[in-house]
Amino acid sequence: MKLTNWIPLVIFATTLSITGFVAKNVNAQAAGTNTAATTATRPPVPYQVAVVDIAQLIKYHPDFESRQKGLQELAQQKDKEFSARKTEIEQRRATLAAHNYQPGTKEHDDYVSEITMKGTEFDKDLKLTQRKLVTENSKILYEIYKEVQEEIAVVAKGYKIAQVMDYRSIEAAPNEPQSVAAMLEQNLIWYDDALDISQAIMNRLYEKRGRQKDTVNLKTARAKEKEEAKQAAAPKVPPVAGAVNPSFGSAANNPAGSSVVPR
Repeated sequence: MKLTNWIPLVIFATTLSITGFVAKNVNAQAAGTNTAATTATRPPVPYQVAVVDIAQLIKYHPDFESRQKGLQELAQQKDKEFSARKTEIEQRRATLAAHNYQPGTKEHDDYVSEITMKGTEFDKDLKLTQRKLVTENSKILYEIYKEVQEEIAVVAKGYKIAQVMDYRSIEAAPNEPQSVAAMLEQNLIWYDDALDISQAIMNRLYEKRGRQKDTVNLKTARAKEKEEAKQAAAPKVPPVAGAVNPSFGSAANNPAGSSVVPR
């Protein structure tokens, strides 16, 4: 099994509670303003909650892709190393079989001992490497999540929001049971768009790194994901064997202009 398959990119949902009140219409421009000064001129509204899409904030975090890429490259490097070690062990087994040493002889026992030792070390090192990769992936997710959480707290306190809840903008495909199950497990069924402060959080994450021009537009990203899910759900119609070329009988292929299609 390839080590790259041992890197679960699982992004989980959570609910964050933060004390205070709420202001209306938090949007993407919130990250670029002085929130304390801005909220002073805004009267409180009856809402006491806001929502964020934790999954997308992690997925499009400015550091997430590069850190995951580094982990994937490490996994691929380890794959090559273990593949070479496995080939060496298989070659030793082939050599033992080719010599046809009798069990109990020194030559036979030496080969068996060497192959057994190498196999044991291989299994131990493989499990250790798998564990390290999974742990490193967890560390990446943890550190990114904690930064997102901190930025949520800053924005929420600035706008005097009492509670921030997580939602997942899942575009389920009816022919994909896992996506449908994920859709049904959502805790938040509906919300007013005015409560979504995800873009404000995303803006802050990129501004901290001086990369404002690279900021991901979550609305655009969601629309793209929705279209991809729609295409994935569309039935794939295989071509019919022996189908007539649609251009046959057209004016280009039929100078007389007469139709060969039965009327």
